[in-house]
Amino acid sequence: MRRGIGWLALAVVLAAAPAWAHARRPMADAARSANPVHRKADALARQRTEVQRLQHDVAAQESGSRADAQRLRQQDAEIAELQRQLQAAQQAGAAAGKGR
Repeated sequence: MRRGIGWLALAVVLAAAPAWAHARRPMADAARSANPVHRKADALARQRTEVQRLQHDVAAQESGSRADAQRLRQQDAEIAELQRQLQAAQQAGAAAGKGR
């Protein structure tokens, strides 16, 4: 009988341990957040993380903008070349028309 009670007590302790550990965590978090130094350190860490995320976003946008600008320069060069070809064709057509 004693062995049965011992095993039962052990089972109760093992079953309650996770709940007890989980219940203590909010108390530790509450104690940490009650300390103004810890609150400021946590806020600073969150702000640094946000700054890093924003810097990454800006870098990605700048990279996209540079790629877009390069694409536009290339299109401008192609348009200029097509305009030169059109003008040359028009001049050649006008010269051929005069020669008839």
